[in-house]
Amino acid sequence: MKLRRLNSSDIENLAAPLSDLGAATFTNTFGHLYKPEDLQYFIDNSHSADVYAKALASNDQPIWAFQDGDTLVAYIKLCPNGLPCVPPMPNAIEISKFYALSEYRSMGLGAQLMEAAITYAKDNGFKDMVLSVYSENFGGHKFYKRHGFEKIGEYLFPVGEQLDKEWIMHKRL
Repeated sequence: MKLRRLNSSDIENLAAPLSDLGAATFTNTFGHLYKPEDLQYFIDNSHSADVYAKALASNDQPIWAFQDGDTLVAYIKLCPNGLPCVPPMPNAIEISKFYALSEYRSMGLGAQLMEAAITYAKDNGFKDMVLSVYSENFGGHKFYKRHGFEKIGEYLFPVGEQLDKEWIMHKRL
């Protein structure tokens, strides 16, 4: 498997697989927490193929991915910071999506994806990186702390009509 940055030439072949992987991973991990209509609303608005096609076509939402043969198995997506940081961090870059198929976890792919994202951020002059993680995603907390992130706040993240307590984590680059 090889890590590579995706681009606009990947829209036709990878927008739908990115959508499928994000939706399936989120649903498998957190789907039991939500009413079906809330989960579906979130998936439709956050993990549609159109959302990923727009990201792949943009210059400010880079995505790196691993494929095993023709199967997309893990990816990380960055975007301009939209998190409610206090104090505000409008010039930070945000990790907005970070997913891997369960059978590919604990293989070092996440660390390689994180390193690609951090390298990109530094190379592009960003001084801060932020992310949002579910307050009860204890494995996620440990992973991000290992990579130098610290909790700097909390906010309520909507999944349909349900509001989840999320941690905002920060890393100075």
